[in-house]
Amino acid sequence: MSFNFASFTNNLKDLGDKVTSEFNNEIMPFAQRTSRMVQERMGKVNVDEISQLPEEYRALAQKCNNVEKLYKNVLKVTQNYENESYDYPTNLQESFTEFSKNITDRVSNLSKATTPAEAQAALINSNTGEFKPPKTLYHALARATDGSVLTSSADKNQDPLVKALDLYSSNLTKIANARIGQDQLIKAKFNKPLSQTLRSLLSQSSSIQKKVEQKRIDYDLARQALSSCTNPSKEPQLRVAMENAEDEFANTVEDGISVMQNVLEHAKPLEELLELIKAQMAYHKLASELFGNMVGEFESLIEENKNLQSKNSGQRNSESGDFDI
Repeated sequence: MSFNFASFTNNLKDLGDKVTSEFNNEIMPFAQRTSRMVQERMGKVNVDEISQLPEEYRALAQKCNNVEKLYKNVLKVTQNYENESYDYPTNLQESFTEFSKNITDRVSNLSKATTPAEAQAALINSNTGEFKPPKTLYHALARATDGSVLTSSADKNQDPLVKALDLYSSNLTKIANARIGQDQLIKAKFNKPLSQTLRSLLSQSSSIQKKVEQKRIDYDLARQALSSCTNPSKEPQLRVAMENAEDEFANTVEDGISVMQNVLEHAKPLEELLELIKAQMAYHKLASELFGNMVGEFESLIEENKNLQSKNSGQRNSESGDFDI
């Protein structure tokens, strides 16, 4: 096959034209806008050379930006509710015990494997189907205060301390479970809606504001080019470019107002915050009721323990009085 030099030349010319076009239409305007933006921020551009945005637009942009900032700041905190152990203290002993049990389970499962696939699964998957206690502060405290470790079942109902520990441990487990329920509600009814609003609605506001800023700078650059032109033959072309830029700027501002009005109409920060409050209230209400009831019951158990100690002391004194010296 012979080499077609003419075709090669045409293709090379088309490529060069395409690169030149992209450079003129995309890269150059971007570089000019960036340079202009830097100059404005450094105060090297006169205020009267910077086009002012309508008050309605600026007010809407401020409101949208405030809502976006609120959502981001709140989510930084409330996303912790999606981590079960956010209040769980570092407990090396429990972690080591779990690690040892995990290794034991893997070895046990491996010994039962009859095929290479089962052996691989035994090494990779450590799930045994057993219940794992939740890692929260209150669950840990409930486990630590389980009264069964202090006495046998025979005298369980006789010792006020054991009864008190069982009462405390069982109620703390209820409170801990309620905290997990609160976390699930916050995740579903607060975090998720806020994240969706940030991605769908508030991202529209950010995008249109960036576009308005670009069109504003393009218009100001076109005005500057026209005002600094010293070649009369180029003025008509520059004037047309300036008028087109002005129209695009005005139209984009109108679009921005429409978009941001829609964003503020559909963003529901008050309603979403109410869902957060409801979830927190349900948890704290239950916790308050259970703690409040325990106060009275503990006071009774303390009195019972005093009477028991007094009775035991009386018996010891009576026995010691019968001893003859």
